[in-house]
Formats: sequence, structure tokens, C-alpha cells
Amino acid sequence: MDSAADILKDLPVDYHYVFDLVHFILCIQGDRADLGDSFETTSKLNPLASWTSAMLSCFAGGLLVAPLCGEPILAALGDSTKLGLATLLWFLLYYCPQDLAFQISKMFPVRIIMYTIKGIYYPKKVLAGMKHAAHVLPGNFLAIVLLACCKGNGSGIIKPFCRLVRGVWTPTSWETLMPSICTSTASLPPLLTVPARGPHLCSRGGTLPLMKWSLLGASGPLPPVGRH
Repeated sequence: MDSAADILKDLPVDYHYVFDLVHFILCIQGDRADLGDSFETTSKLNPLASWTSAMLSCFAGGLLVAPLCGEPILAALGDSTKLGLATLLWFLLYYCPQDLAFQISKMFPVRIIMYTIKGIYYPKKVLAGMKHAAHVLPGNFLAIVLLACCKGNGSGIIKPFCRLVRGVWTPTSWETLMPSICTSTASLPPLLTVPARGPHLCSRGGTLPLMKWSLLGASGPLPPVGRH
């Protein structure tokens, strides 16, 4: 069990650009899907708004966690390589001739691979949020829960702001009104394990159960809470 957890923990570190690439693609896909029928208009007439919305989604975890911990917000965009990679992917998924890049990214075999990689990355991000909260705000249980949710489902939580920069205001879409399955799943590890084990749960033993949650949450042991 420990060896499997060690492998899962090390994969996002050893191949971090692969995991970041998949994360960015899925975030940009989600942001584009959220545009709906306005995609053509927004992407052609308001490319800056489109890019800003996509970057907010891609770097949502860091952008949300920073102000909660009293850290510079723009530090989340401090890695020029990641920012450049996310921008390149946004350009390809929005403006590639014949929409080829987007169509390839939506092919079923490609989606299966990306969702599997995301499933491994997801618990790593949740644990990172819990660790960061335990380090910056030791003993603050609420901070551990909030930062775990922000890291685990930052793109969902920040969605109203993404819409706002595109000129759309949807005050009823906040995660606090109807939490999505991703937010509900991200809140479970700290709620179930921190009271029993404390912040030391952020060890190798906590990684494998989190991966199971992330891969099976919507159709496995977790009830269908909230929306997808």
C-alpha cells in the first residue's frame, strides 16, 4: 500500500509538465464549454477576455489560495513556462484551423487518458492545499478544508469570476449555493481524516484513498451530491 502511494505521489513531481499540460487542457475545455453558444462571438471579438477567463481557470487554485493565506495573488502566475504553456494551449484549442486541436482533445481515447492522469493529479492538489493550510495557518481546521477545496476544484469555484471577465454575471452559480461533486469530494478528506489524524495525514498513506475518491467519486462509493 505504501509503495503504491509513494508511486502515485511521485508521478506528478517526476512528470509535472505532463500533468500540468493535461490540467490546462481540461480547464480550457471546461471554460470553452461554459461559453456555450457565445463561443464564436467571444473568441473572435473579445480574445483578451477569453484568454483571461481561461488563465483564471487554469491557475484557479493558486489565485484562490494566495489571498486566503495573505500571499501575493500574482505569485500564482509567476512561472513563465507554465503561463506560456497554458497560453499556447488556449490558442490551439480556440483558434486552430478547422478546430482540429479541440476535436482531437475531445476524442474518447484521448479523454480517457487525460481523465486518468487528472485522477492521479487531483488528490495531489487536495493534499497540497491541506499541507499549505497546516503550514501557514497551523491548527486552523477551517483553513484546511477551504484550501483543500480551492486546490481540488479551483476552476469550479472561480467560474463566476471567469464569466464576469467575459461580461456575464451569474450570481446564482456560486459553489456555496450548490456545491459540485468535485468540491464535495475535495472537502471529504479533511473532514474525515484531519480530526482523527491531524495535519500529519498529508503523508504517503493519505494519497491512495484520495486517488480512489477522485476516480470513483461520481459513480462509486460517494453519493451523487450537488451537480457535475
